[in-house]
Amino acid sequence: MNSIKVSNKGIEINVSVFVYKDLDYPNGDMYIAYCPELDLVGYDTTNRKARKSFEFVLKDYLDDTIENGTLEEDLLEHGWKKFKNGKIVEPTYSEMLKKTQLKSILRQDKVTKYSVPVSV
Repeated sequence: MNSIKVSNKGIEINVSVFVYKDLDYPNGDMYIAYCPELDLVGYDTTNRKARKSFEFVLKDYLDDTIENGTLEEDLLEHGWKKFKNGKIVEPTYSEMLKKTQLKSILRQDKVTKYSVPVSV
């Protein structure tokens, strides 16, 4: 299960990212890395570069929301749930299928999924 834990030691995050080839892009030379839990996207001309692009977007997102004090609020708006122990857990798979473009992504050929663990 993917989660985000916020404590006085920092933030530990683990999210799923789906990478697929954008067939609508001219020549099909664009890969998209999409995280439905946060509705964040990275992209580039190869799978590997799209993943790197996503990691940059994720870091930028975390830096911005932490600096502005809006991380928890934003997560809750994206359907995350907060527990008494401080752990914040991703929305259920069925909730993500309703609210994000995940359903259409999963219909793509050759979709790969990986998890991104980050500590900030």
